[in-house]
Amino acid sequence: MSEYPTRPLNTVAKLFSGGTPSKTNPTYWNGNIPWLTPKDMSSFCGKTSDYVTMAAIGNGTRLSPVGSIFITVRGMSLHKEIRIERINKEICFNQDIKAIVPHKNIDAQFLYFALTSKKIELLQAVESAGHGTGRLPTDKLELLSIPDIRRENQEAIAAVLGSLDDKIDCNRRMNETLEAMARAIFKDWFVDFGPTRAKMEGRAPYLAQEIWDLFPDALDDEGKPVGWDRTPLSDVIELNPPEKLKKGALSPYLDMAALPTQGASSAPPIDREFTSGTKFRNGDTLLARITPCLENGKTTFVQCMDKKFVGWGSTEFMVMRSIPPIPKSYSYILARYQDFRRHAIQSMTGTSGRQRVTTDAIAAYPLTIPRDENVWLAFGALIEPIFQKIAANADESRTLAQTRDLLLPKLMSGEIRVKDAEEITKSIL
Repeated sequence: MSEYPTRPLNTVAKLFSGGTPSKTNPTYWNGNIPWLTPKDMSSFCGKTSDYVTMAAIGNGTRLSPVGSIFITVRGMSLHKEIRIERINKEICFNQDIKAIVPHKNIDAQFLYFALTSKKIELLQAVESAGHGTGRLPTDKLELLSIPDIRRENQEAIAAVLGSLDDKIDCNRRMNETLEAMARAIFKDWFVDFGPTRAKMEGRAPYLAQEIWDLFPDALDDEGKPVGWDRTPLSDVIELNPPEKLKKGALSPYLDMAALPTQGASSAPPIDREFTSGTKFRNGDTLLARITPCLENGKTTFVQCMDKKFVGWGSTEFMVMRSIPPIPKSYSYILARYQDFRRHAIQSMTGTSGRQRVTTDAIAAYPLTIPRDENVWLAFGALIEPIFQKIAANADESRTLAQTRDLLLPKLMSGEIRVKDAEEITKSIL
């Protein structure tokens, strides 16, 4: 089937450069306008690391309209990937990003997908700017070929691909809610001692009676539930447990880039011959122990491997494995707990730029835990199904993304028509 005719990107959209307001002027920063950087685009979920004020607009940065498409044009990440995002809010951005604003006769979502389909071509156009930095030349971006088709066809293609992205986003938001529920239970039971405090205040039970009865009726002189213990983390979580892998064995592999900064689910592991690295199993938590990955939140709960396999990855991972009867996901929830992360970050040692948290520092983190293993069993009964659902949603999203990526170039070239693509998506949505 013949391909659609094409036209250059600069004939269907305008490209704008961003910038950075003066860091020394406090009136420009800590406002409510998102300020986008390539780092934010690595795993964008609607939030940015920094925000600017209205005073910053026109004084170092600009405001891009709702629905703009953003592409990283400078940065070390460009040697590995092209980052493209379409954002449905007004947003500012820095000088390492171009904003692409489509003309009125161009569907913005269609243009986003058209650009996404060109990632390999764009990656090949990246040049070296020195010191490991990549640069995507503006002239090459402007001349990128975009399918030249009628607006109604643009909208139809965007609707098919958008339906897959919408479901992926729905799964992402559902997983955020599920994880927030698990974290809330953890904090209520093991940090705030909510059930015990409620009993002391004479409040009605808010848990099933058989669970409610597991909690003590009072706090002791140390402020913990009567009969509970204060103990170091190493008493309940094994750190870097020994595992065996033969040199050259083909095993699931995760690198640092695969770990998310938010959420439990990593990118799927790839099979790679083992050389040397941190070894782990399904049900383990991987915590980045080096700067800036630790501060950025790189952490995952491994649920994507067959139980019979031992996986491996970066030497900068710390493995956390719950000791039974403590639920496996307890280690992950703890690894995301703000006070734990603050302890880990403050305990980092080493030279600037290569600081790491030590196993001893993590092992010494103080916990308050129940002696009655029935509390752990009840906790596991509540949170384990939550993480099973999170894993199922992540698996579904990977399938949806694979389908989208398969259909994307075929729809953009005209190799497959919208009606055929709709039939394919119906079977998985």
